[in-house]
Amino acid sequence: CACFQTCWKRSRNVRGKDKYKTWDDDRILGTAEGRIAAPDLKDIEYLTDEKHYPRPKEGQVLVIFVWAQFQKACYPKIVLYSKLAEGFGDKINVIGLSTDPDTSYAKKWLDDPKKKYSTAFPTKFSVAFDKGGKVKGYLQMQMRAPLSVPHAFILKDGKIMWHQQHSELGATAPMYMDIIEDQINLLLEGKEPKKVWGANPIQPDEDEDEEEEEDDSDDE
Repeated sequence: CACFQTCWKRSRNVRGKDKYKTWDDDRILGTAEGRIAAPDLKDIEYLTDEKHYPRPKEGQVLVIFVWAQFQKACYPKIVLYSKLAEGFGDKINVIGLSTDPDTSYAKKWLDDPKKKYSTAFPTKFSVAFDKGGKVKGYLQMQMRAPLSVPHAFILKDGKIMWHQQHSELGATAPMYMDIIEDQINLLLEGKEPKKVWGANPIQPDEDEDEEEEEDDSDDE
């Protein structure tokens, strides 16, 4: 797959804020010798048809795209992860994990009666609901920080191999999709993810991640 390679120069050269980068020493990544266990997905509630969007298979590279229908910053990223899912095909499995208050939000996105959600932002991967907020809670505990959406995690063999926060706003903000693609390709080749940005230069007391939200107050 070469969906985003043309963006590599842009991701590396466009100035993005440091707090949105994936640093080599991020807690959630652990180390090559001791990676963090992937979240347990047994309680998530799938909202899409298994026939069209198969469930993950053992040994498959899994991408968890954490999003919320009420958070408009997620909308364009859904299109990017749809392209990623289509580009890699059955080599990977992508799940869009809704962290909305209940299933009605993601169902409204999928049903899209006003043609403003999944019609305008094609969604070509499984969509599931984080029932009880268990997955989000686990990831926040491992990160020791709030989980802002949109945020993606790459899993393999029951471990968290990479993550990328996508909540930086602005037309010139880097998308980092080329890095996501590179890491997936390495994992598919049986290799370790590459190091990208080095050690985090931000001191722990300065690295407070605040979720920037833009509510979608759509009235039915």
